[in-house]
Amino acid sequence: MSMADLSRLDDIAFDVVECACAHGASVALAESLTAGLVASAIAAIPGASRVLLGSAVTYTDTVKQRLLGVSKRTISLRSAVSRETACEMAQGARRLFGADISVSLTGYAGPGGGTPIDPVGTVYLAVSDNYGTCCERDAFVGDRNEIRLLCARRALELLLEHLAKIPCD
Repeated sequence: MSMADLSRLDDIAFDVVECACAHGASVALAESLTAGLVASAIAAIPGASRVLLGSAVTYTDTVKQRLLGVSKRTISLRSAVSRETACEMAQGARRLFGADISVSLTGYAGPGGGTPIDPVGTVYLAVSDNYGTCCERDAFVGDRNEIRLLCARRALELLLEHLAKIPCD
């Protein structure tokens, strides 16, 4: 990932803060493979404290269950890297922080991990708000850090897309 890509991350984070402020919306995150990158990008923007309530870095299955309420059954049947887990993570973060909107990320950054169905680079991102919870599956290519940064950028883009749909106060 180039320096231009990193500045793009800052640009999107700036837009997220501006849009959330304009809509009077609060934001929360649940991050696994990104381990706080998304929250860090948002927190780097002046005014972030008006919108960012918190981020749960839930790197292990036990913490996903304990902190976010992800079902042990979901992880057992679907795995920690799945659409179902991502949705439960987003819902759990929204509930935990009392946010208007939350985004969760779970995936395989590599170089190890992955499955034949969900190889390294597979990431599930979920958004939860008053309108429900939705999830997308992405497949990123790159080394571990590139995948994590690409995932963080996509999470910010999703957050911005969903914030733009919220009616202004």
